[in-house]
Amino acid sequence: MRITLDQDQWDVSDDQLVSEVLMQVSDRAYARHRLVTSLKLGGCPITDRDLQPMLLGKLLKEVGPIDACSQNIPEIMTNAAPSISRFASTLKADGQGFLTPLRMSGIIPTALDRWFGQLADYMECLQAAEQDSQAGGDLQALSSWIQELLDARSMQDPVRMADILEFEVLPYLASR
Repeated sequence: MRITLDQDQWDVSDDQLVSEVLMQVSDRAYARHRLVTSLKLGGCPITDRDLQPMLLGKLLKEVGPIDACSQNIPEIMTNAAPSISRFASTLKADGQGFLTPLRMSGIIPTALDRWFGQLADYMECLQAAEQDSQAGGDLQALSSWIQELLDARSMQDPVRMADILEFEVLPYLASR
């Protein structure tokens, strides 16, 4: 069966699982610092939502040839920069909203856990975009402060949480 990734083509056995061939496609794209951005199976476009166990467990001969297109990862990150910046601004604004309740009432807002999840998503974006060693150092410092914040959360120390948020994490978000 013919597999295509951008202009690169190769043949694989029809008896391979779709999941195995998609891993090959992904590995080849990644080796060239690219990310698969569109995919067709048997001429039909599919999305990540279509990649269910039932489809992945099928043999290639049941679905047809695979045609994939990829994009340069740095280009993807450059195009995503404005969205990542807006995400940082939203995180900063939401984080500032936690300061007063943490300091005044001593109660840890339940919405803070959802915010931690969003902060983790933001960190993943930054890791993908990381290109120079200075950014890596900044990211490592932020990771360390986030760990301190989580430690304060587990110790139920709202004042320490507010301090770390206000003086370490939120200024980092403001600089993005």
